[in-house]
Amino acid sequence: MIDQIRNSSDLLALPQALSELLREMDKPDFSADQLANIILKDPALTGRILRMANSSFYNRLSEITTVHGAVQMLGVTTVKCLALSSSILHPEKIRAESGVEPNEYFMKVLTVAAAAEKIAARVEPEATEEAFIAGLLHDVGTMLFLYHYPDKYSKVVKKIEQGRDILEAEVDVFGVDHCDAGYHLATKWRLPEFICAAVRDHHTVGDPKDKQITNIIRLASIISPDSCGSNSSDIDQWLAEVMHMASCLSLSKDDIDTISGSLLSWTASVADYLGIDIGGHEEILIRANQQIWQAYLMVENLFRERQELNRRLLDEERTRGAVESKNVALSTLSHYLNNAAMAIYGRSQLMRISLGRGETKRVTEDLPAALDVIDSSIKKIVAVLHEIKDISPMDEVQYLNSSKAMDLDARIAKRLVRMEDSSGLVMPAEAEEYAGD
Repeated sequence: MIDQIRNSSDLLALPQALSELLREMDKPDFSADQLANIILKDPALTGRILRMANSSFYNRLSEITTVHGAVQMLGVTTVKCLALSSSILHPEKIRAESGVEPNEYFMKVLTVAAAAEKIAARVEPEATEEAFIAGLLHDVGTMLFLYHYPDKYSKVVKKIEQGRDILEAEVDVFGVDHCDAGYHLATKWRLPEFICAAVRDHHTVGDPKDKQITNIIRLASIISPDSCGSNSSDIDQWLAEVMHMASCLSLSKDDIDTISGSLLSWTASVADYLGIDIGGHEEILIRANQQIWQAYLMVENLFRERQELNRRLLDEERTRGAVESKNVALSTLSHYLNNAAMAIYGRSQLMRISLGRGETKRVTEDLPAALDVIDSSIKKIVAVLHEIKDISPMDEVQYLNSSKAMDLDARIAKRLVRMEDSSGLVMPAEAEEYAGD
């Protein structure tokens, strides 16, 4: 596989203009004017570069009307990487036999790019553009597999569904994982070292001594959709990985919550100005609701496991260690549900984006049902969060008695009934009147 990557001249079926660009940039006398002239040979590529140069991402005060102007403003390396990403990020290139849903896959890729830009804005503001580009290209190895070997990749998908790690599954099928394949492809294209490193290392364990952009892409990849597993042990591992990478970048839990909460709307904006199809807002909301449902199932399983742990600990000995274990469990649930609540908030931002585009009829038709789903989900999460808050201050109660722990489902159900009688959204700080039920 590595030899094929090194020797092939048709990797990812790049447009002729971009292939010429990659060849010419290897020459020592290559200039920005030559880059602009090559881009002008491809009208579609010209349109993408001008659209990106004038996007809200770059906050230009005046419109860029020429490719030469775009190259001067963005720089040769940035234009090269943006042209490359815009040429390979196309859902229609993923064939059905791969077993991968194109719009969903590209939404994840763009979410990593959006998250990388948001993270960089907090930890290394001068590198936000580099982080964004590295995010766009971080999964180029997977794209290579999907575009050229869709039948074989369907075997990888089946192994993942059976519980195998994605990298192990790819090595079983291809003899190499997408990180190594992407790294060799990125070096063949002579992409900047920071992009090559992000492609190669985005699944490895981070270290504070590593380069900032590499760690930024690692964290962005972890907090993107589908990164958390399907059982409680996966959730615990995922949370540990998130907090480890946050510590490597000196980010707080609140920083992660804020970044996560803005990802959906920012991803939609990125898809819009890059001209990449990730589905209509109805399709995105459906996928989001499916993720919310999966989150509920995981939280329910985790809740029951923690309840059983509490019961066993109370039956054995009410020691300091038992109390600390309960606090850890409650903290885990509170953190996870807070992320879910912030994600739901992002759904409403999608509707605002649609409204901003002038799709008023469509928004009017879809808005009531979408808002009902969002409001209902948030109320459920708020109810659970308040119950967690009610039982978490261990210094104020002598013990968490077994009956209260086992009655949480009933308490939450009762609280939701009471919340339905009120108007608007009841947040935890306003819900004290229900605490005595």
